[in-house]
Parts: sequence; structure tokens; C-alpha cells
Amino acid sequence: HANTINVNLGYDFITDMLVLEFAIDDSKIEVHSKENPWLKRAAQSLAEALRLATSKKLDVDFTELVTGYRLRTGPESSYVDIYLYDSLSSGAGYAASVAEIIDDVLLDMRQMLSSCDCDSACSKCLKHYRNQYVHGLLDRHAAIELLDWGINGELAQQKNFEEQVALLRPLVNILNKSGYEVSIMDNIITVQSKYAEKNIEIYPAMWVEPEKEGTIFVSDMYVKYAKPYAVRKISNNI
Repeated sequence: HANTINVNLGYDFITDMLVLEFAIDDSKIEVHSKENPWLKRAAQSLAEALRLATSKKLDVDFTELVTGYRLRTGPESSYVDIYLYDSLSSGAGYAASVAEIIDDVLLDMRQMLSSCDCDSACSKCLKHYRNQYVHGLLDRHAAIELLDWGINGELAQQKNFEEQVALLRPLVNILNKSGYEVSIMDNIITVQSKYAEKNIEIYPAMWVEPEKEGTIFVSDMYVKYAKPYAVRKISNNI
């Protein structure tokens, strides 16, 4: 319509809020690539972990708390803000009180995320009826990586050769049918076409993509959740 007017609708909601700021080293952690969903998955999952751990620590229903995240990027560094606030206007003081016991809450979050045995997230750790709209983003492993970075400045560890092979196996038949031959021997994964041969390494999606001559690097998140993209990444680089 010719008479369309764009407007922003909003309201003031006065309540207590807790914000955890994670400073991200852009030279080590991938934050700018739109094709890498790791940061959003990690931030959303860690926000949910904060709400659940806080509700248990304070012995209140988790619906009394609301959580979320905000990404702030700059030319040299970026930040992830994980926030928690009381669901009631004017606040009941729950979120503000967490600051006094934040060390215990962070430990509880780490325990909750690491103790589950699911592949990414389930009803025993992060999923519940109030966050159904983000179930596809929840990933306890990504949350652990972001939490460990925030507490200790530790990057995700490179997966060993056996783990890389296990992740890549579902792609082998697809690559073979596409005309590529994958071989696994002497702790090296190679892919061969009619014209070239290169090694394949699976690296943590948290990292800025490594570079090495003769090697195709594929993030573990591609292999887990976006197999067609992983296949395309290999085929386009050989």
C-alpha cells in the first residue's frame, strides 16, 4: 500500500535485572560468520541454563524468571550479554539476589549442562514447555564451551581422530555417491576426486576456521546439524 507507515511498538517494564557479560576474542572465536550458528546456539542455551539453575538455587518456579541474550560486535572485540530478570513488573528481587551467589550458580550451571547424556538438549537439562520456540537452538555442549570461555578463558578442545571419524561417517556414502572417495587410515582422513586429493579435519565450530595447505576444515556443527552444507563445503574446496 502507498500509505504504509512503519512504527515501533513498545513499553517500559521496570524490574530487577542481572547481566553477565562475556568478552569474546574475535581472533580466536567465530562471531562474524552468518553461516556459523555456534554463537547463537551457545548464548541461547546458556541463558536457559542460567534461568533453570537460578530457579533451583532460589527454590522458585522458573516461570518467575525471564532470560535472553544480546550480541554486541565491534571491529576488534565482541560481547555476549546473558541477562536474567524477574517476570513481574517492579520485580520480586530474585534476579538481583543472584549476584551475591553467582559463583555457586555458575557451578550449578556447569554441572547441569555436563551431567546430562543427551546429544544436544532434552527435557532433563534445557528443554521445557516455555522455551518450545527455541528447542532447535538448544545445545548444552555449545553452552559449556561459552561458559568455560567466560570463566577460564578456555577454547573448546579439538576432537581426537576417533571422534572426527565418527562425526564424518554419515557423510561418507553421500560423498561416494557424488564421485568423491573418502579414505581413513594412519590417523588421516582424505577425500579424493578425479583431479585432486585433500585431507579433512573436523574442528570445533567455536573456533575461527583454521587454515592449512591441502586441508579442508569442516566445523563439527555443520557435520551434526547441517550435513548438506558440510558436503558442499568439501566438494567446493577440492
